[in-house]
Amino acid sequence: MFKLDQIHSKNKYNKGVAATIRYDVVDLGKPGPDDWFRIYKMGNNSLNDYDPAIISKIKDPEGNLKPYLVVGSEDWKAACAERLSRVQDVHLLYGITRSKRLFIWPLPVVEDINDAIGWHISGYEIAKAAFDRWTQIRSNKPDSRYMHIDLDDQNSVPKEKVFAEPPIDYETAINRAFKGRFIDSADHPVYRNAGSVVETEYDKMKKKGTIKSWALQLNIK
Repeated sequence: MFKLDQIHSKNKYNKGVAATIRYDVVDLGKPGPDDWFRIYKMGNNSLNDYDPAIISKIKDPEGNLKPYLVVGSEDWKAACAERLSRVQDVHLLYGITRSKRLFIWPLPVVEDINDAIGWHISGYEIAKAAFDRWTQIRSNKPDSRYMHIDLDDQNSVPKEKVFAEPPIDYETAINRAFKGRFIDSADHPVYRNAGSVVETEYDKMKKKGTIKSWALQLNIK
């Protein structure tokens, strides 16, 4: 049994206790449709300031696609691009939501706007806008693109340091977001279980420049 002098509080705590926010969790993926977010600037206010990277999306036991980051030499990345499925060139954007959740967003690289699909072009445009403005991104499936939502009252978000400068460095954020899902050697289970690329007869004939004669032999028109 507690006595009254143990229960009685001399201070008032209804205003809360000061605490330091720890950023141990970093989300992986684009922000949700209800999240206002900003992208941190890495240099000249350009998405190209984020060096391109390679990811491969692999299904987990529940059937959900999980991004794995390919790390290593350029030769190793080329080998993974040939062997692994669902390989994508991306910019690993680093940002923060209005609720102070950090995230790494693998944004597909857009090399030529004329060849890119609507999802990638609109995502690229929205990410670029988020360097300077609080923004939302929402799916517009009928039109196969993302909707760009701009916060009307930008000044409604407090001018806090964490919104302009990352509270943890970029490398740490990437490591926390991918949670160990890095493909860095031929011994990695994802690479080892991907199978080997077999050169087809079509590939061989194409190299020799004899596709037409080979197709006639197989009665392919």
